[in-house]
Amino acid sequence: MTEIGVSFAFNSFQFRRLVSFVSNSVHPLFVEERRRLILEQIRQNGRVFVKELSHHLHVSAVTIRQDLRSLEEEGLLERTYGGAVQRANAGLYPPELSFDVRQSKQVEAKGAIAATAAAHVHEGDAIALDASTTSYAMVPHLKMLGKLTIVTNSLIIAQSFIETPKIQVLMPGGRLRRDSISLVGKPDFLPGINLNLGFFGTRGISAQGSLTESDADEAAMKAAMVAHCMAAVVVADASKWGQVAPYTFAQIDQIAAIITTHDAPHEMTDSFASGGLRIERV
Repeated sequence: MTEIGVSFAFNSFQFRRLVSFVSNSVHPLFVEERRRLILEQIRQNGRVFVKELSHHLHVSAVTIRQDLRSLEEEGLLERTYGGAVQRANAGLYPPELSFDVRQSKQVEAKGAIAATAAAHVHEGDAIALDASTTSYAMVPHLKMLGKLTIVTNSLIIAQSFIETPKIQVLMPGGRLRRDSISLVGKPDFLPGINLNLGFFGTRGISAQGSLTESDADEAAMKAAMVAHCMAAVVVADASKWGQVAPYTFAQIDQIAAIITTHDAPHEMTDSFASGGLRIERV
């Protein structure tokens, strides 16, 4: 089979303008910008082709295939020979942003949540930190403690404690997941240790009480860490309430508390609080 027949129509003004920018710029597109363009072209044309995307976006065919694979894992498209086509549920889940870009968003909210979360950690505790940017925001506060044990699958969090020898960092094995700069794929390799607390970001908190993630392996790793915690705490700003990503890593009844921002929807927070969940607004 060969890629012949239908020509990919790059007829979007926005796309043509951005292609022109890419052609004249020394800076490549960020991963999330490229993936948004791919989804926009699928939305307009129903399909995309690897060769044409590679040519117009000035990246290798291998890079485009990686983009399509990640978007398929999130349920946003269906890969085909030489490209991808639209899926019926393609509008439900936006593509995951890279760690660096997510870190630059909701900075004030994440800082306030992180400070409140870190105040629950005491010297000598053993805690879990997932690979979310909100958990990463806790790092400066945790460094102020002396003895501490941290279990994390985040490479960037682990690296942050290199110069704090009294804080022990334990990690699982697995493969590198670049979007989150984390290790996934081997949840059974988590250290067999009972943890006082665990702190977990989330892509979405559904009205039914599901805590969800966009990547299956990331969700599996979070679920395994939750199972090791005596008390698991969700750290999430108001934008995550009412959202649903494809993979569930925990249910509300597995969570001791949610630390969120003051503008989180009261109808949802009140409903969960009436069931016994502690809600902390910052």
